[in-house]
Amino acid sequence: MAMELKAQKRKLGSHSILTELRGKGQIPAVLYGDGKESEPIAVEEREFIQIANRQGLHHVIKLNVDGISYNVMVKDVQSDPSKNKVLHLDFNKINMNEKIDTTVVVVLEGEAEGVKNGGVLQHMLRELTISCLPSEIPDKITFNVEHLQIGDSVTVSDLTVPDGIEVKHE
Repeated sequence: MAMELKAQKRKLGSHSILTELRGKGQIPAVLYGDGKESEPIAVEEREFIQIANRQGLHHVIKLNVDGISYNVMVKDVQSDPSKNKVLHLDFNKINMNEKIDTTVVVVLEGEAEGVKNGGVLQHMLRELTISCLPSEIPDKITFNVEHLQIGDSVTVSDLTVPDGIEVKHE
């Protein structure tokens, strides 16, 4: 189920207006999609951070803009790493009945036999690009590495993905 984030329309403005918004705990953002012009909005920083921490940025968010609800996904995040602050967001409207491309985290579970015997486990692919309906996006793709010996390798084709999900990697 998509989490809800409240937003308000905002006027386009100068750098000082955007700085003022951020000073009030809001993040300037833009809403794209439906073949319409982009719409400048602002969201509460605290609410956005809660959603990002709880479900990540690759899931559907129910964006409520002045009482009108849209299914969206985060398209881009601009941040200031030195201040650990989100500066700007781009949201993209999505159709819940059309497949979309997104990424999902690959998580390795267990301790490999090869590691117990002195080997090193190298985790090369940490995210997987997938295509699926927005309601079918998994939180993560897991792979149990306990049976891996020194010299063994795992390919994308060895991963088990839920039905309805197409992996975009070879």
